[in-house]
Amino acid sequence: MAREKNLDCFMNDPIEYFDASITKMHTIPREELEALQREGMRKRFAYHRETIQMVKNLADRLDIKKVREFDDIAPLLFAHTAFKSYPAALLDNKRFDLMTQWLQKQTPHDLSKVDCTGCDSIEEWIDLLDEHSELRPITSSGTTGTISIIPKDKDGGYYTMKVWRLFLFQRFGVEPRPEDVNPVVDVIWPNYARGKLGHLRMVDLLKREFTGGDENRFHALYSDAISTDLMFLASKLRAAATRGELDRVKIDPKLLARKEEFEAMEARRPEEMKAFFARMTSELAGKRIFMTGTYALIYELAVAGLEQGLKHVFAPDSAILVGGGLKGHVLPDNYMDVIEDFLGVDRIQEGYGMSEISAMHWACDDGRYHVQPWVIPILLDPETSEPLPRSGRQTGRAAFYDLFNTSHWGGIISGDEITIDWDTPCTCGLPSVAIEHDIMRYSEKEGVEDDRITCNATQQVQQEAVNFMKEYEG
Repeated sequence: MAREKNLDCFMNDPIEYFDASITKMHTIPREELEALQREGMRKRFAYHRETIQMVKNLADRLDIKKVREFDDIAPLLFAHTAFKSYPAALLDNKRFDLMTQWLQKQTPHDLSKVDCTGCDSIEEWIDLLDEHSELRPITSSGTTGTISIIPKDKDGGYYTMKVWRLFLFQRFGVEPRPEDVNPVVDVIWPNYARGKLGHLRMVDLLKREFTGGDENRFHALYSDAISTDLMFLASKLRAAATRGELDRVKIDPKLLARKEEFEAMEARRPEEMKAFFARMTSELAGKRIFMTGTYALIYELAVAGLEQGLKHVFAPDSAILVGGGLKGHVLPDNYMDVIEDFLGVDRIQEGYGMSEISAMHWACDDGRYHVQPWVIPILLDPETSEPLPRSGRQTGRAAFYDLFNTSHWGGIISGDEITIDWDTPCTCGLPSVAIEHDIMRYSEKEGVEDDRITCNATQQVQQEAVNFMKEYEG
């Protein structure tokens, strides 16, 4: 009984399980952790097999009733494109009733009370899901022409931000101070204050966990929201332009009328960003802050600040999170030194994560991303998607099984190439599994398509799975 209780705590409340200590989270012996992960994987799969239609359909077709070892979950991992597998015409035609049916197949949460009658936009549909279900879905920016819709839930979002707070204000091996356990800081947010994109959904969570609920401590670049429908329009136009098919795109006239609004917004962004950071570096100079952004964005701001003679602007114990990859930007080798010189903080925290799972994997002082204990990393051969050995130094496609995630299936195949040395402990001294710092998206490799993901199952089985996703009428 005690063993079962410990397992449930590990899966559902890892903060409690590890006594809110990031040191304990990443110093649990590997053998002990893997035993917990195996039991958790078996239990979570059994639950999701019965409560998520897509998982049950695929598991039944593959005749998988139980999973025992980590490799057993590989045939059931979803490609990262699964959350955009709906027929695109549903959004164009505003068939949000059918979109709800599609989403129901991705989550165990009941969506039967979501009435989409008269729903006229993606934004309105997601608001209905927020109001009438346990979900708080997030969307992607749609860089490939189609937006992902991921059925996150409300409780999971708040919990994830509690984890962020632990890792941003604690240090490995150091007993945290009271102000590190419950920090209250000013948040610099170089973005919109509201929206349905994954990072914009964080705003309310950040206010609650980082500012003590004080609205005056949250400083957003734009006070308004970015429209999901506008992002959808932009993604459609971007994809059509790439194909040379702009003249074929059929768009809601109401939405098309906002095209100039979006373009003007983007054109103003550089100057507004410059003015925003001039205010922040003046008003918040010397204060303890939290700020997050991509490497390229923070570097650009640092260069501009240093050119104005600004150095060591904020309190040394501020929390700065950078991530998101370079996304095609080429930065000098010393870009992190430039950022640190401008900000004046003790450390720049790097993180690696993705919207489809609950966890951010935080970098140690030696630059490797240590995988959170409730996430099982799986490396796949990029050609066959067969699991690579969990020994030696391996490079392959990153896949993860998230034991904490309950709002949707926690097994995801990413578009990233990563390297893990399973046998050699990280030089930082932490025994947890660590991903080497250099991560590349397969789409950035010459001649490699990001979405070219195969699976252990036969092509026929995978096609049946896709067809099932599109059978949105029951």
